[in-house]
Amino acid sequence: MMPTTTINGDRVRQAREIRRISQSKLAGAIDVDQSYLSYVEAGLREPSPEVLERIALATQFPPAFFRHPSAPEFPLGSLLFRRRDSLPADERDQLRQAARLAYEIFDSMATRFKAIDIRVPRLTGEFPREAADVARSAMGLSPDTPVTNLINRLERNGVFVLLLPLTLQRADGFSVWADTEPRRPVIVLTGGWPGDRQRFSVAHELGHLVLHQVPTGSPSEMDSQADAFASEFLLPSEALRQDLNGKTITLTLLAQLKSKWGVSMQALARQAQNLGVITEGQRKYLDKQMGLRGWIREEPVRLEPEKPRMFRKMAESTYGIPTDGARVAALASAPVKLVDEILDSHASRAELTRPPKLETIDESTPPAKRKNVLQFKPKRIRA
Repeated sequence: MMPTTTINGDRVRQAREIRRISQSKLAGAIDVDQSYLSYVEAGLREPSPEVLERIALATQFPPAFFRHPSAPEFPLGSLLFRRRDSLPADERDQLRQAARLAYEIFDSMATRFKAIDIRVPRLTGEFPREAADVARSAMGLSPDTPVTNLINRLERNGVFVLLLPLTLQRADGFSVWADTEPRRPVIVLTGGWPGDRQRFSVAHELGHLVLHQVPTGSPSEMDSQADAFASEFLLPSEALRQDLNGKTITLTLLAQLKSKWGVSMQALARQAQNLGVITEGQRKYLDKQMGLRGWIREEPVRLEPEKPRMFRKMAESTYGIPTDGARVAALASAPVKLVDEILDSHASRAELTRPPKLETIDESTPPAKRKNVLQFKPKRIRA
């Protein structure tokens, strides 16, 4: 006799991939054939209550999670632009599925608040450096000064930024235009990276959002374009040229400029070469000197990584401070420990002096008449 509660195979696959468990390994752990588990994930077989309990135990996801309808689809976005050998499939799947879960919870909480205007330009055929200038202008940023609090500035311009409690050796993040209405720009980050690398990665992903709604060219070409965008966005040519004018480019000078602009010494050297201030040979010499000092991965002048704020601010505004992670997790019947880790990855009120502004929706106003409000289907929030 078939159980009365339908199990969503997509949720089984999502939990398995978040935990980076192969299908064959999970099948062995729950004592079924791999082909049987494949049918379950495809929605072609209904597992017994006993098998469901074993799946829940092996993945450390609550049984209720597997009864939820599928989360909104979350495209691979800029992960598609990477070379096939640059990111192992299990890391790619874990990153996407964890981001999908976090975005689902984010999306559920967002229905209670007025949407922030999206000020991210979507350009086609624009040169990366010119596109960076357009993006700065669209976001109300000065054309020639350092971008401080980069992540929170993007949040105030309508970008959803999620920081996941994952440390992956080959992936520091990705970006996507989420399939909601209107489409929302999302940047997903992993942890464990120095602040200078994180900032460049964020600007790089912003470049993909601006330039590559439709993939054009090879993955390496699109990554190069995003790098060029990031360099110009964080290091405007004319302003940096003034900082370098008439000076000998030394490691000491690069360290000083790193403190000012919030980018790595290597990125500064590359931009100096782009501007014609130094030759390729001189840039390679500087890179070699940094390598001899062990500065390729961890440079001097340490910059603390930034934390997004919006996810946690929504949780605090909805559930109070301190926030009960169990109530947030209940939005998707997700593991409380995992949701607590996601919350901790985002800035608390005490960690941020200028949080993005949130306005509560006036529920008495019909949705069609609300200005700048995301039109999501309402979801019941569990007490």
